[in-house]
Amino acid sequence: MNPHAGTQARHAQAALIVQTLRTAGFRVELTTDPEALADTALTLNKEGALRTVLAIGGDGTAAVVRKAVPLDVPLVVVPMGTENLLGRYLRQSTAPDAIRDVVENGLVVDLDLCRANGQYFLSMMSAGFDAAVVRSLHENRRGNIRHLDYLGPVLQTARRYRFPTIRVCWDSASIEPTECRWLFAFNLPLYALDLPIAPAANGSDGLLDVCAWEQGSIWSVARYLWHVFRRTHLLLPDVRQYRVHRFRVESTDGSQVSYQLDGDFAGVLPLEVEVLPGNLRLLVSTLTAARLGFDPSHLPGK
Repeated sequence: MNPHAGTQARHAQAALIVQTLRTAGFRVELTTDPEALADTALTLNKEGALRTVLAIGGDGTAAVVRKAVPLDVPLVVVPMGTENLLGRYLRQSTAPDAIRDVVENGLVVDLDLCRANGQYFLSMMSAGFDAAVVRSLHENRRGNIRHLDYLGPVLQTARRYRFPTIRVCWDSASIEPTECRWLFAFNLPLYALDLPIAPAANGSDGLLDVCAWEQGSIWSVARYLWHVFRRTHLLLPDVRQYRVHRFRVESTDGSQVSYQLDGDFAGVLPLEVEVLPGNLRLLVSTLTAARLGFDPSHLPGK
């Protein structure tokens, strides 16, 4: 559980989930320490006693848990953070009885996992303006984050960001390197405010849907977002879209360009990004498995 994700009321709900699972006969251990989680998960998995791990928090929490837990152990995403894009995508309720039902009766689905400079991400990454906003928020974070906490960093970044040029080199020699001012890569079609930047992204095709926005100014930000809301951005001549297995992105002039993974600041360029097909193992409801395109009759339980 991420102790900084969500409100205190959500923390009380997490305690109810623990109690509900224990009442159902499960042994449950709750930790806020990723190192303790890694040690416990490794030991219990070797003993054959680990059914699943719950990632209680936002999207960043799910990525941290995925890194700490052996890849063959399925995760249950319990969306209790500020942004819960993956949890909403999976339509996972946080009600204790709903969590118990998934743990008892859920099905295992294997989606693609992504890695950036050795760090896992589940849904998306970006480099450029929005990552600079996330970095500003990260560096001034105090306790739990609310959506309104982004307002100050957005305004500050809009005043000072210079939109340095970044270069993207692709895994295919047939694709020329691309230069842009803002880059997104999606494993799943998820972004804050449900913006449909890459609406066709598919988490089980072994590919990343990459969008490169070439113009760099605060007015271009407004223009791009306007077209995203209208779902016409992919028709713009200065928007490029690619579907690739891996790529490298770097600053062209040595400027510090921030990047974010699943909504959390993760560092500055350069960056190597790749897809790990089928390595994101999740435990989900039967309905969710079917909605994601998996045949429930051919999926393993756990």
